[in-house]
Formats: sequence, C-alpha cells, structure tokens
Amino acid sequence: MDKSKKNKLIGTGVIVGSMAALSGAIAMGKRFRNRKIKKIIDIKTYSTGVIRSFGTLYLNDEKQKVPGDFLQFKDITSFAGQKIEIKDTDKDDDYKLSWIEINDAGKKLLICDRNILKNISWNELNDQNLVFGKVVIVEGEKYILRLLTGYSEKKNYKNNEWDKYIVNPNKIDGLPPSEDYDVDNNIKKFDDEKINGNNNALWHWYNFSSFTQSEGLRSEKFCIIRGYYSTTYSKQSVKDLKYETVGYRPVLELIE
Repeated sequence: MDKSKKNKLIGTGVIVGSMAALSGAIAMGKRFRNRKIKKIIDIKTYSTGVIRSFGTLYLNDEKQKVPGDFLQFKDITSFAGQKIEIKDTDKDDDYKLSWIEINDAGKKLLICDRNILKNISWNELNDQNLVFGKVVIVEGEKYILRLLTGYSEKKNYKNNEWDKYIVNPNKIDGLPPSEDYDVDNNIKKFDDEKINGNNNALWHWYNFSSFTQSEGLRSEKFCIIRGYYSTTYSKQSVKDLKYETVGYRPVLELIE
C-alpha cells in the first residue's frame, strides 16, 4: 500500500474514532442529564402518604442513626447541646430519615414519621430556629425546617397541622384516619390496639409526645405537645423542661 494512502486511511480512522467517542460522550451526557432531571422531578413531585427516605440528622457534624424502637424508645438520641442539622442523604440506610409526603393544595411538606431526639426542650429547639423555621438546603432543594402547628381542635382553637394530617378527621386520601381506639385517652400500658393500628404504624405517636410550634394558651412560658395516649392528646408543657418521652419531630416545607 502507498504510504500516503496508508497515512490518509489512518487519519480517517482517527477522525471516525474521535467522532464515535464524541457521540458516546454526548449520549452519556444526555443520559446523565436525564437521570439528574428525573431526580429533580422526583424530589418536587409529592404524593400525600408516600414514605420517603431522605436526609440525615447530624449533631455537631456527626451523623446519627435513625431510631427504630417504637415501644420503649430507648434508641432515640438524647440531646446534649449540639448543633442540629439535617443534611444530604447518607448512603447507609441506617442513617436515612423517614418522612411522609404531603401535597396539600400546592403546599408540599415532608413530615418526619417519628421523633428523632429526646431530652431536648422547646426553648433549645427555638434557640436554633427549629420551631418556627429556618431555610435549609437538602439534596439541592430549599426547605423551611420547622415543627408542626399543634393546637387541639377539640378545644376550638384554630386548625392545625397535627390534627389535619395525623389525627386526620377529614380522612385525607393516602393518610390513615384515627379509629375510635386512636382517640381514646384512657391510660393502658402497651395498648396493642393502638400500637398496631394503621395510624400509629405510620406516625409513631403512641407513648411518645412531639413538640409543636404552638405556644401556651394563657402564658408564653408554655408550649403545646401532641401525641402519647392518643392522636388527639394535647398538653401544655413548660418550654424549658426536657423529657424522656417528648421529642423533636421535624418538618421540611418545600420552597418553590
């Protein structure tokens, strides 16, 4: 073969190979963008009642395992003055927080399905702007990190998120309603009916109360806690006090 022709063929092969590599890179880039777009769409699409594993709790930059003892609650981390943050989702399932999606007339919430800290006071949460909320970024999206509102509708106070979504008197699609036994405040040690009911199985309110945004009815020294004996249970608590059985249940409200 003529040397000039051979060089020409080699050059053509290099061009063809380069074009193939470029086409492959473009195709891979499109697939990556499509996956990224799909991920963003998935994050922004909320369906009421869907359980989402999302975000990880950090205390002083140390990631925390998600508690899973819903009888004794012995594995819930006790607060010791650390900086509280919810950051991007850890790869290990043991550190992935669990949330319930809410899409309510365009308001998109992630409500944690359990308390994730105990022995913390309402005031300590408020000192870190975690009661009424602060803007955080998790997985590239902006949220207001806050608590649920929680006045008791039984006492004719304004509508609130605890009653609306957890008590669920209006039987919102995708969320379990409160059965008769769920709203019964009679004290019974380890009430199997409540423990194994659909509502508690989703929200884990039995035997462990949650702080809410709502403040005392007659004094600013008090806050409202919800859950424990029933879905409807409501009690005033001194803001400075800490308890083994009252915890931090965060909410993420999507900012669009």
